[in-house]
Amino acid sequence: MPRNRSEGEMRDQTCHCRFSLKRPLLWALAIWLGMPIVIWPQQASPVERQQKKSAPQSRSEEVGDVVALTAELVVLDVTVVDRRHHVVADLEKDRFAVYENGVRQEIAFFSREEAPVSLGLVLDTSGSMRRKLSKVIAAAKSLMRQSHPEDEYFLVEFKGEAELLEDFTRDASLIHDALDNLIASGQTALLDAIYLSVEHAQKYGKHRRKAIFVVTDGEERNSYYTREQVLERLRESDVQVYAIGFTEGLGEAAIFRQTESRRLSGQEKKARKLLEELARESGGRAFFPQSLDELDAIASTIARELRAQYAIGYYPSNPERDGSWRTVRVEVTPDKERGPLTARTRAGYYAMKRDPAKRAP
Repeated sequence: MPRNRSEGEMRDQTCHCRFSLKRPLLWALAIWLGMPIVIWPQQASPVERQQKKSAPQSRSEEVGDVVALTAELVVLDVTVVDRRHHVVADLEKDRFAVYENGVRQEIAFFSREEAPVSLGLVLDTSGSMRRKLSKVIAAAKSLMRQSHPEDEYFLVEFKGEAELLEDFTRDASLIHDALDNLIASGQTALLDAIYLSVEHAQKYGKHRRKAIFVVTDGEERNSYYTREQVLERLRESDVQVYAIGFTEGLGEAAIFRQTESRRLSGQEKKARKLLEELARESGGRAFFPQSLDELDAIASTIARELRAQYAIGYYPSNPERDGSWRTVRVEVTPDKERGPLTARTRAGYYAMKRDPAKRAP
């Protein structure tokens, strides 16, 4: 089946990637392929747009969820960890250096305040996850308990298809009820679930900071979307991927499960590479627990990272909006007590083309 479809075909296609609402309506399967997505601050209100017109060169620092500065400001969510992977949340602006396409940029905006997150819980309920599902549900609830009071959530389960069980809500009890009704069966449409969840978070999440929490065994069997399409979707969005992969035992590696040192099968290597690549591209993180007992600690780590991120913004020294891909790198000066520090953020962004019809005469 061909991978590129027209908008009409996308609206008519309902077989492979069903992403339906449990409550009000059925969704269209996919949402406008190829549309550029701004990775800058979320769309401003009319009042904010008027403020921008009257003060287009503003470079002041602000905190909180809304960054009311000019549209050309690129904002990066940055996680800093020490060599033991402990979160470092007490750094000042002068400890950071930002590079775009290898060229150092001037930091115009800096914040280390906690900000709410639009978070998608994306859980593998295929048959291979049956014995793990109760622990996975507990980890999802643990993550929510450590949330910001204004966080919002949606819940997706995936097996042969990806299905939106609960749309964005701040009512944790609605998510908990849906979690308690999950049943494991069928195959694994992992790529579809990630693609559509990223799309949903980007389009409907009300907070600037967005993420999805994916728990899976990493096995891919039934997806319509390809790995390349999912990576491209991530590059066009500003959604971070945090993934927990129970990849141990995939393929022939099952015979090594009882040994302390074992070879990874080709299937397990492929699953790990995919989850690591998705996390790295988005500025998130992938975990590969050896035991279900590690889940609660991992959920706590993810909650801390989401709470303790820095927001760093800059106006690109290359002002051209030519649609090109710009790589981004953030560096942090070492700490005398904690040693080398590592900054994680998204791999880059597209410099969106301006719409000629909207240019001033």
